[in-house]
Amino acid sequence: MFTRFLSTSAALVAVLALATPTTSSASVEPDPPAACTIGGVPVADGQPVPDDIPTVVSCFDSVEEAEQFIEDGAPGDYEQLYPDNASARTDARAAAASTVTVGKIWTGTSRTGSVRLHWGAGSGCYGVTFGFPSLSAGWDNNVRSAEGFNNCWSSQYDGTSYTGTVLTCAPYCSSLGSMAARTSSIVYRPAGTFG
Repeated sequence: MFTRFLSTSAALVAVLALATPTTSSASVEPDPPAACTIGGVPVADGQPVPDDIPTVVSCFDSVEEAEQFIEDGAPGDYEQLYPDNASARTDARAAAASTVTVGKIWTGTSRTGSVRLHWGAGSGCYGVTFGFPSLSAGWDNNVRSAEGFNNCWSSQYDGTSYTGTVLTCAPYCSSLGSMAARTSSIVYRPAGTFG
């Protein structure tokens, strides 16, 4: 009886293998990037954050690659975001010294899921603010944890252009609580400043 069970099982496996459709590599969706960077422009502390900041995004296979890109001066992206200053960045040391991570957001709680790294020119939120008036597709209403870096606290707004309910992460929120999956715009302000 055990032999008959094995032969019946083998026949069933063969039928299932023939009946299961195979997928071609053309129909398989590629994995989404592990990390994307987006640049912001500094605004003097106390001045209104502009709504018309250009969106300059680069995506990478790892968080380490994205961090290195920012440390290297965000080549190519910096020139798009700061066209008036691009000619002043002639040597690699000046380029690398001119960009810094101001914050990160994640689609999951406690720094999990996809991550977006926000960067800007300068040394962080020392007397300046960085604003991101809208989040691109896939990120709008999809942020569940956030952290500010380089003297920055992040204020998460449920409306675009810094409107609606706000939650400030000082500097890290492992969960956004009632604001989870509601963020539509973000401002990074000097530590100690609430939105």
